[in-house]
Amino acid sequence: MSSDSPKTIRVLFVEDAFDQAALVKAFFNALPGFSVTHAQDGDQAVKRIASDSWDLLVTDLNLPGTDGFAVIRAMRAKAPTVPVLVTTGYTQAHYEEQALRAGADQVMIKPLSQNDFVSRVWSMVERADAPEPTKDEVILAIEGQLGDAEMGCGGTLMRAAERGASVVIVPLLATEDDMSSTELKAASIAASILGIKLRVDRTLFGNMNGQRDLIGRTINELRPTTVYLPAPDDRDPARFEASQIGRTAAAEVPTVFGYETATTGLEFTPSHFVDVRVQMVMKMEALAAYQSVGAARVDLRPRMAQAYARYWGRFRDFTEVEAFEQVRKG
Repeated sequence: MSSDSPKTIRVLFVEDAFDQAALVKAFFNALPGFSVTHAQDGDQAVKRIASDSWDLLVTDLNLPGTDGFAVIRAMRAKAPTVPVLVTTGYTQAHYEEQALRAGADQVMIKPLSQNDFVSRVWSMVERADAPEPTKDEVILAIEGQLGDAEMGCGGTLMRAAERGASVVIVPLLATEDDMSSTELKAASIAASILGIKLRVDRTLFGNMNGQRDLIGRTINELRPTTVYLPAPDDRDPARFEASQIGRTAAAEVPTVFGYETATTGLEFTPSHFVDVRVQMVMKMEALAAYQSVGAARVDLRPRMAQAYARYWGRFRDFTEVEAFEQVRKG
């Protein structure tokens, strides 16, 4: 779930052991935006599933009355797409297999770790909250320097491509000197690693009027649903110009986000955070392409990307995230 969403996540939590119930409720108390209803036995859980709507089911397997496997099946019958997390003291593999066959998405063995539990809950809710991919979903990322999008929103772009979206990066470079042949090679390699497209018109580098027309034509052709561009307060002239051009050209695009670069100003106030922990390894590999071909870009070091992600992770239970300033939200 994106942190700028006002939605309250309704959780049905099923656990008969008092100590385990208190522990998990404490985990949830540390999470913003979650409303937890506790059922102490399977019979009560099945009744609550039938009578109410839920966004997440967390259940034990060994329960009084109806067992956890039946609780899972009841949820699947009522709401097939609701994420289901099993917490159990059973360590034998066949219990986990039974739970997964019943319809569980993930199984955690007790004793529970708060960090692991919170991380799994966030990832499950985010996947459920993500829009279904459609052939019309198009993401456009605009750069003021090569590699900006890979650094600032590479994990988010990769996530969108994994969902089936068409993702395109367009660099707007103020002068021809802003791009070396090695950097262009690296940018192509990085885009390939992330599974996205790089659209470059070298004849327009240094021609800002021509690049304005390029972005306008690109938006008219692709009809993007979301645009990512350097944050509006970026202190680098090329990035600032790219941000301005992008915001003007994307006036009709429903959703526009500003991403962070090495020269983003102190006015950067992100309100949208995307968990990219799963994508971080590939993002760092994509950024490493710049070093591998000899491109001297200190601001694109993979470890710097990880440091940014962990810094902003304090807003998302200390996982690795990309942070965005909301320019416009449809």
